[in-house]
Amino acid sequence: MNALPGLLRADLLKMRRTPFLLIHLLTPLIGAGLFLAYYSISAASEAGKVMGFMQAVACAFPTLIGLVCAMAAEQEAASGGFQGMLALPAGRTTTFLSKLLLLLGFSLGAVLLVFVLFSVGFAGILGQDRHGIPFYLTGSVILFASNILLYLLHFALSLRFGRGVSIGIGITGSLLAALMLTGLGDILWPYIPFAWGGRFLSLLEIQHSGGLPPFAETRLATGVSICIVATIAAGLLSMVWFYKWEGRSADN
Repeated sequence: MNALPGLLRADLLKMRRTPFLLIHLLTPLIGAGLFLAYYSISAASEAGKVMGFMQAVACAFPTLIGLVCAMAAEQEAASGGFQGMLALPAGRTTTFLSKLLLLLGFSLGAVLLVFVLFSVGFAGILGQDRHGIPFYLTGSVILFASNILLYLLHFALSLRFGRGVSIGIGITGSLLAALMLTGLGDILWPYIPFAWGGRFLSLLEIQHSGGLPPFAETRLATGVSICIVATIAAGLLSMVWFYKWEGRSADN
């Protein structure tokens, strides 16, 4: 673990030559700007606007996760066929953790950026927001935490099968996340990882606007429990898998 800070710096330097950094900067800027521009002419209620914004960000995340995880994996494939991860003296667990922490760190930064930009613009420019920065900071942390399992899943898929599989599943996950926001997802969403972010944020807005009904509180407790247990299990399983992984075959 003493080598972890050095590995993080090295991973960051390697990602500087890819669109990785720009994606995490420009996507929040463009996303917040588009929503603020639309909401400047929309007649929807304040609560409806906030709900729509948060749900849209949550639904977009699986696709973005698939893309950036594929980008990180392909960068390692291009620089020595994953030998930079598999043959370092620091140990496989540490190298895997370094790449994962890099992905998660930029994820948290991007989520905080898009939520804060929207909050500042919604209140300061449009003069419509009464939620306050603490509400959006809470929402950003909830969305980030609910997506950790997806990062574990997509990074493993990207390493093993390549970018096509990761991006394809990410797009499918975004569609599934949107579907789970409908009445169809009222029962199923706690068991669908792609749905966690959107549903948790929706319940946060409902709670802020007046409180959750008993059924929603029960589903929330179930979703939180499954999310925590599944994320911890996925983290352990992914590190065990990577420890035994020998690299991608030539036909992949």
